[in-house]
Amino acid sequence: MPLAIAIGAVAASGISAVANISASNKAAKTARDTAAANNALQQNIYNQNKQTLQPYVDTGTKATQSIEALLGLGGDTTAANSAFDAYKGSTEYTSRFNEGQRAVTAALGGKGLLDSGAAQKAILKYGQTFASNEFGNYMGNLQTQQQTGLGAASALAGNGQNYANAVSNNNNISADIQSRAAMSNAASISGGLFNALSAYGAGQGFSSSYGGGVLGGGRKAYGVLGSDGIY
Repeated sequence: MPLAIAIGAVAASGISAVANISASNKAAKTARDTAAANNALQQNIYNQNKQTLQPYVDTGTKATQSIEALLGLGGDTTAANSAFDAYKGSTEYTSRFNEGQRAVTAALGGKGLLDSGAAQKAILKYGQTFASNEFGNYMGNLQTQQQTGLGAASALAGNGQNYANAVSNNNNISADIQSRAAMSNAASISGGLFNALSAYGAGQGFSSSYGGGVLGGGRKAYGVLGSDGIY
């Protein structure tokens, strides 16, 4: 093969290898950028869900803490007293107790019994009965808030798992494409070198790998003595 043709073949092989490497690098970059954009979108969606659900989670947590304190769990007397004061100071408790007490007082006053011992016992009994009943209602309200918080926490946990799965999938796809691109680059470089060496050898007049030339490891390049003379 004339030297000029060999040089042309080497150049063409090099151009082809460079083109393949460029395409692979672009594919890898596109995969990285796409994964990053998808991950950012997933994080944004998760943050929005968290912002929506977190207040319910916090309310449920507070309700659980109040229930535990009112039941005396944990042995914290200060927390128990604080929770009981919060119960008695709640709007529902105060308003209903005051209204009920006024009704009892008015009834006793109408009978002229307001200052009697029986009136005082009646008022005391009313207060005790009301407190007992109202405590059950208050606990029920706390448990409702607790369940609401639990539901929000479960939903948030599900969103978190979906977010983790989506990001992992995005990264796995990106990593696979980048790995394939790296392997393609290596193959392009190796193939380009092989083609260049082959073209160079042909340009120098060496035979193929099946002949006896330098690239083929044959006899003619090394002056090996054959049966019919030196090659």
